[in-house]
Amino acid sequence: MSPRRYDMKDRKASIESTRRRILDATVKLHGERGIFGTSWQDIAAAADVSVGTVYKHFPSINELVPACGDLLMERIQPPRPEDAEEIIGDAKRPAERLAKVANTLFEFYERGGAHLDADLRERELPMVKEWEDYLRAMVAHFVRVALSELAPGERQTRAIGALFDFPSFRAMRARGITPADAAVQAVEMAVLWIEAQSNTSKQEERP
Repeated sequence: MSPRRYDMKDRKASIESTRRRILDATVKLHGERGIFGTSWQDIAAAADVSVGTVYKHFPSINELVPACGDLLMERIQPPRPEDAEEIIGDAKRPAERLAKVANTLFEFYERGGAHLDADLRERELPMVKEWEDYLRAMVAHFVRVALSELAPGERQTRAIGALFDFPSFRAMRARGITPADAAVQAVEMAVLWIEAQSNTSKQEERP
């Protein structure tokens, strides 16, 4: 093999290493300061490269944020909608099935931490909007699968899904509630709401 081919291989490895170092630094800074609180100068200093090198790999936030998102998802491993049946397993009662869902989601939220949070400006970014839409759809899917025997309507799915969304989890964690206890309380509230809706329906059906 010619020296030229070795040089090209080494150069490619060096470029990939630099790119990964930039992404590692950016993910860490975004978790600490947020997307708009992190400058290219901050990233360059944390990655030990020049600002020009950062721009060379990521000319704008539109290239940087999605790449960081891919790396972050690789690390925190979000649950996949297609794994809903496997996650719920052989649980039978609605409360048990919802508990499986809540524990899986809340463990994921805990792994994601501040990286899953977004301020008002960040929510205007297309890639952040897309991610939050995906999360809401994923939670709704898990709720529908968990309550498949009850055939929840859209209103019921939205109400229960709100209890299992990241903002609800974050609010409970901010009050010192552990992820496990947060899951228990979310399920208890969901079950109470389901029972109340069922009782209301029965009363309305009475002659």
